[in-house]
Amino acid sequence: MTSHNSHSLDLDDHVDHSQGPHLQHPPKLRLQTQTSHQTAAPYSPSPLTPTASSELDFDSQDGVFGPPPVARPHGRPVVIEGPYCRVSDIPPLAPYQQPGWEVSMSAAMVTDFRDELARLDGVITPGVDNTPFIQYAIEALTRDRDTGYSTAAPSGSSGTVLGPGQHRHSYQPGPNHQHSRRPVSLPPRPAVVHPPAPAEAARLQAQQHHFPLPYIPGPRESAHSLAESLLKKGPRPPQPHEWMPVETEDLLTNGAALPPLTFRPWPLRAPALFGFMAVCVLMIAALILSAVYSHLHQGLREWETIYGGRYFLFRLLPQLMAAGILLYAQFLVTTVFRMLPFVRLASKIPAEREGALFQELYPSFLWPRLVGPWNVWVPVLVTWLMNFTLSLQSSLFTVILVDGIWTWATVQGVAWTLVALYLALLISTVLVWRYWATLETTGLIWDPRSLADIASLVSETNTAEDYRGTQLARSRDGIRFALRRRTADRLCYWTWKDGRHGFWHTLGSPMDETNLIPVPDLTAGQRMQRLDEKHDQAALPDTDPAHHDIESTHQRNRYLPFPLRTSQLLWHTLTGTILLLAIFIATFLPATRIAAGFPPKLSSAPQPGAFSPADFLYSFLPALLGTIAFLSFQPLDTHLRVLQPWAALSSDQVRGADAESSLLADYAACGPWGECTLRALRNGHWRVAVVSLLSGLFVLIPVLAGASFMALTVAPAATDDGGGGSSSADGWEEQEVRMFVNMPAYGILLGLLVLYVVGLAVLFPRRKAFRMPHAVTCLAEVVGYLVNSEIREEPAFKRCVSRQEMAGKLGFGSGSPAGMQSWWVFGFGETGGMGGGELGVRRVKRFTEKRRVRKSQIRRPLL
Repeated sequence: MTSHNSHSLDLDDHVDHSQGPHLQHPPKLRLQTQTSHQTAAPYSPSPLTPTASSELDFDSQDGVFGPPPVARPHGRPVVIEGPYCRVSDIPPLAPYQQPGWEVSMSAAMVTDFRDELARLDGVITPGVDNTPFIQYAIEALTRDRDTGYSTAAPSGSSGTVLGPGQHRHSYQPGPNHQHSRRPVSLPPRPAVVHPPAPAEAARLQAQQHHFPLPYIPGPRESAHSLAESLLKKGPRPPQPHEWMPVETEDLLTNGAALPPLTFRPWPLRAPALFGFMAVCVLMIAALILSAVYSHLHQGLREWETIYGGRYFLFRLLPQLMAAGILLYAQFLVTTVFRMLPFVRLASKIPAEREGALFQELYPSFLWPRLVGPWNVWVPVLVTWLMNFTLSLQSSLFTVILVDGIWTWATVQGVAWTLVALYLALLISTVLVWRYWATLETTGLIWDPRSLADIASLVSETNTAEDYRGTQLARSRDGIRFALRRRTADRLCYWTWKDGRHGFWHTLGSPMDETNLIPVPDLTAGQRMQRLDEKHDQAALPDTDPAHHDIESTHQRNRYLPFPLRTSQLLWHTLTGTILLLAIFIATFLPATRIAAGFPPKLSSAPQPGAFSPADFLYSFLPALLGTIAFLSFQPLDTHLRVLQPWAALSSDQVRGADAESSLLADYAACGPWGECTLRALRNGHWRVAVVSLLSGLFVLIPVLAGASFMALTVAPAATDDGGGGSSSADGWEEQEVRMFVNMPAYGILLGLLVLYVVGLAVLFPRRKAFRMPHAVTCLAEVVGYLVNSEIREEPAFKRCVSRQEMAGKLGFGSGSPAGMQSWWVFGFGETGGMGGGELGVRRVKRFTEKRRVRKSQIRRPLL
């Protein structure tokens, strides 16, 4: 046992000041080694380890983090565990490693170290973990000058430092050592000169639990750890700009008189959904009853003629009922689509809010768009499958011969297929009701049907700066890249994080330290492009204001929806015109006159189950083609409804458009039964009124197409009056079978086809007003035009508790003063003003002032 006096060692004596400018101001740490009396294990010398050397106890309570080095050859020899590590001349930047400093440092050293870091607060970059730089400095201070290898052990190592060729547990200080090592956090380690026993190995393994593996934090954890390290008393206090979401229970606790965020449109409320379920149940019951009764009694009613009430009952009424159910199901899905992004943004779970800004607001029934959770996309898929019910309903009933009498009968296979489809629709409606009934919050006070409603939601937002520049982005991918930090935005009530009083409802972000580092988005692989890449690389900088105006106009009118483009619209119109001409020729040409009937070229004899191949083909196929024509016209109507408010704002840049016909226009949220037509007529939008009316009427195309043709037998002496039927029930196999047409239904069908071509032609003129820089079919694309500083300062969108209150502030409604209607425009702001020349929605009065022109913008003629 050896006793020694305490001594001090100044680390400044060993600092190599030639390492570079980044090591000119290292923390000045002074270490004290205390006198210790400890019984050492038998000493086993090593040929590479001197028998008399002094160690600096870096692992003790008073030591610096890291294993204890041994003196180098020119001073104290230094030995490390394992292979030598080459220290690079460039500090590492990529890894984020944070050793357990708190375990290896005393309380006084931690305080001094944090004070030193707090003093260098202006030098350290906030949000970046400086642990790799500290590790590099330690390695640079302890590396050998001759070999350039590090003399410090890796950050994850712990325990006694060994020499090359030694076993990890074979080294113990000799009896003549000047300093004996006294670990603080672990009991003394015995000398081991042979592999340890199983019990000893278990004890050593238990001791290793005191040294956990180094934790590798992520970007957010590193930023938070740095903020705690820079401050002496732990986490930083809330900043004045930080927000905090207010939950429902907090509102009830505080007693704030705020409207609840639980609004649901009437189609998604329980009474409307239960009513629709009742309709589905009635349809299922009617189909089952007709199928069972027809099978038991071999038919339903006797056949009379191709004209009359019974023909309407069995061949037109089922399709009309199916068309009504289909239109309401589509309206229900449309309501779910436009509400779902807001519901996702109001969720407490960040994973559910991710991507909600870029979700489609409008569905497509020509091909389904499956979005949201399973209990949302399943009803969407079922609604798309319901398009086939129009064709199946047209072939539900046929005529069979029962005891020499022609009788209407139910086709069993078609009936049970329809039962399965309507049962799926009933189950999907139950899923919709269950999903919306169990939602705690929808994040909405009223129905966001128009641009004014969305502007009211974002008028208080604190994320407007991230939308700057997205107005002229080429595509949604560019906007997604620009808004990659907006994946966790939330729609709810907000308050100040530092405890100040106040509540407001908006789409915002807490803006705390977790927002300093962008969240990686795997789908955001493209950066935002405002101009053409090749054009930008080839063009030189141009300061000509005229050229700038031309370029801005090109970007402003760059996008037009695919169905409304000239090539697509022209192809659609020409195809419809050619098919219509062919139908007219086949109908009225004497050689192919349909009224006289035509041979089906297919067997028309009823088979078991009342299935007639000829009747099924000539009812199902025309109805299917009519369904495709009906669904093909719907995208044109949808895009026209969506773009008409923007077109109204862009039509007159001087006078603008009133709020009722622009910001408050809610055509895209209207139902399919003339609601959009009436509102468009009131606002003077004649094209929207005509197209929306035709879009609803065209559901009759598959209905009438499937009910126009039927296979009937004709006696040889029968006239070609189209009456059809059989003059004699006996020997009907020898009589001629022909496909006859119901002329009233067929005539209405031809008129609808003519209106179809006219509706396509109406979309050709004056489409420039519908041009936009990019699409406006998701929230991110729409919000970019509604967050400029001018519209966010409008008092009409501030703190409104109902849509009627907001409409009154805009000058529309019974409570608004006469002549106070506001006027709005969609265009570029004034250069250098509050808007910064951004493209967005603004009041017209802000454009009445004379525009300021700089001297540098004045073009003088050349002399």
